[in-house]
Amino acid sequence: VIALVLATSLATTTSVAQQKDSLVVLRDTFDRPFPLVWRAIKQIIEEQHCGIESEKQSFDEQTEMYRGNIRSAPCVLASGEDSTYEVLKRYGRVPIIRGGVWTSGRVQYNFNLKDLPGKKVQVVLTAEISGFEAYVTHLSHAWNANGILERQMMDRLRQVIAKPKDSGSSP
Repeated sequence: VIALVLATSLATTTSVAQQKDSLVVLRDTFDRPFPLVWRAIKQIIEEQHCGIESEKQSFDEQTEMYRGNIRSAPCVLASGEDSTYEVLKRYGRVPIIRGGVWTSGRVQYNFNLKDLPGKKVQVVLTAEISGFEAYVTHLSHAWNANGILERQMMDRLRQVIAKPKDSGSSP
């Protein structure tokens, strides 16, 4: 009886540990004003054909600093029974559901922005993967992304922000 309880306990612990991969958090500081970084983030989300689920920004009059959050709507990564599982496992650890059939996969980005002294802005980016399992659970399941998509988005943000300003003169 004790062996059975111990084996069940270990199996449960392994299952929970497997589903709780740590959250990948990317941080970068940009030497640009807050409104420019804010617009750049909205631009790169739109480039991914994602909408904006929510956006909030506030201005502290005492410190004269902005803070904000932009959360994308879920962006489709894959759909259909044939390739969805392969795509999902590329970007995170897919929950194990014996006999499960994944029919859609999505990613959702979350950007937190904080104004810093000297017209600098700190950006913190996280992402969550979700998929719909259509055979066993008939539910959407969510888990942490492994960092690949977040790094791609942060790299794109760096590119957009680094573009030289249009001087308005012809070469």
